[in-house]
Amino acid sequence: MKHLILLFTLFFLVFTMQAQISVRVKESPKGKEIDIKTKGKQTSDKGTAPKPGTSEPATPQEQPADTAAKPATTQPDANYNGPAKTQVKSFWGKIELMKQGKSIGSYLTGATNLLKSIKEKDPSFNTSVMEAELKVFQDMMAKQEAEEQKQNDEKKAAGAKNQEDQSYYSGFWQKLVGVYSSGSDIQPGITGKAYLDRVKALNFTEYNEKKTTVTTPAGKGYVAKIDEALADYDQYLIRADRLKWNVTQPMTDSRGAANPQKKMDMLQHAKYECEAVLILSPNNEPFKKKLAEINKLLGNAEGEASKFFTSDFHKENLNKIVWSAKPLVIGKEKEMASFIKTEFKTGEYIYGTAYLGVNANEAMNGNTDLRVRIKVDNGTAVWGGDLSYFELPLAAQGKSYIQFALLPDAQWLKDNYAPYIAEENWTISYFLDDLVRGGDVGHDITCELIFPTNKISNIESKLSLDLNNGIAEIKTMATKLHDELMASRVLPKNGMKNPAMEQQMVAALNKLGWKENFTKVIITSADWTIKKNDLGVILYRIVSAVGIFKDYDGKCMYQEFTFRQDYAGGGKFDNVIKYNSYGGKREIGCDKVK
Repeated sequence: MKHLILLFTLFFLVFTMQAQISVRVKESPKGKEIDIKTKGKQTSDKGTAPKPGTSEPATPQEQPADTAAKPATTQPDANYNGPAKTQVKSFWGKIELMKQGKSIGSYLTGATNLLKSIKEKDPSFNTSVMEAELKVFQDMMAKQEAEEQKQNDEKKAAGAKNQEDQSYYSGFWQKLVGVYSSGSDIQPGITGKAYLDRVKALNFTEYNEKKTTVTTPAGKGYVAKIDEALADYDQYLIRADRLKWNVTQPMTDSRGAANPQKKMDMLQHAKYECEAVLILSPNNEPFKKKLAEINKLLGNAEGEASKFFTSDFHKENLNKIVWSAKPLVIGKEKEMASFIKTEFKTGEYIYGTAYLGVNANEAMNGNTDLRVRIKVDNGTAVWGGDLSYFELPLAAQGKSYIQFALLPDAQWLKDNYAPYIAEENWTISYFLDDLVRGGDVGHDITCELIFPTNKISNIESKLSLDLNNGIAEIKTMATKLHDELMASRVLPKNGMKNPAMEQQMVAALNKLGWKENFTKVIITSADWTIKKNDLGVILYRIVSAVGIFKDYDGKCMYQEFTFRQDYAGGGKFDNVIKYNSYGGKREIGCDKVK
């Protein structure tokens, strides 16, 4: 028996180094028996549990992968002593801290880096359990970051919505204060059509839709201000007295309008004001009533104006200049549409027709010279602007339109140019000279008709002339007109003859420091004109004259001047002749200057 026990002990010591042993001592009729069972050494794999109600030991059994990846409750690598031992221990330490509720963000990156280091230091080491543990916290971190991102996105969206509402409603408010005031202000110039345009810029359909869903602080704040202002609008109209100043007053003024068009303009201005107000206050009875009155008055004014319209084309182009390459036949304008243009080129002629709202004689009031201001490329007006005019004979003034030529053909000159020569009117001639000096280039031209009465406002129009294909014809025409005018021009006649005085005048002019050298003076006044102050005290006396000189082109010219002698007292004047003022100048043939 002793030998048996010794043998068992030796066997036990050797075997336990290779395997796991279960030992059980049991009683039997033959005495005590020892039951020994062994199994291979395990690492981290778990066996199956013993069957309930038996004494059989657990046996090893292969388990499926744990797809739930739940955190382990122990560190299965506690006995690992390989090259990555330190990293393994640190890894599980960080895992444990995260399990304890420590900040995942603080330790997850470290654990991830440690796992990477473990794989590098010991490629054969089985890290599947570690990866499963790490994935749990990575999923937790991803979920946390997703939630934070969602919250940030919602906050950002809320901020963007608030900014969007801020922009929209503040813009609407700024437009509204352009037509409303909490006081009694009427912005200068913002009446009639200008006021209507501002009101129409307020998109109330959009505003009313948006405000039903507004949730942002900015939006709610502006909606409250806007609605408060709209509720106060009728009171603002009363405070500012807009009905009186912008509706009733224009209606009253229209009664004394110079022509039907001005009357219609005044009434239309008042109409626009009413229409604007009724957009903001649809049930405003005073403005509704005035609008009805205005529409009736406009109908009457339109009937009065219609008698001056020669056609629908006339009505469409009222108070405008229509340019054409041929003189228009009144009433046939639509048939001549191919000649109507504002862009001309070499070889084309230029004619203008101004359509009026009254007969020309009402606008001219007996004058036959219609002043015109012509500018080429926005330069100095042709012939100084003040001297330029179109000839408009009385016989042509009984119509509600005016026709003239800017760049005429030979037939027009034959039929219409005689009055220009008779009146020494250089307007067309000087215009052609300007074109010749400009050369073979394009020009932008403005033409403004300036009427002598307030029956018609001045009419301005623009056109272009492309002369890149040459100016030979214009140069020939310019020379012809110039020569014809020069042939008819003579020097002004003497009003008085005084050689000594004339020499003093020449000297006075040349002392002015001008580039012109004056050689002769002709006194055009028949006598002196005495000038006094408001108290009747004599100051000086003046006389008119013209001074003759040659310009930089060698052309002979004469210019208008006045000279004066100061009062010396006792009914006498100084003998010294002084320069007093200057006027226009004109060219004269040098053969006529002696």
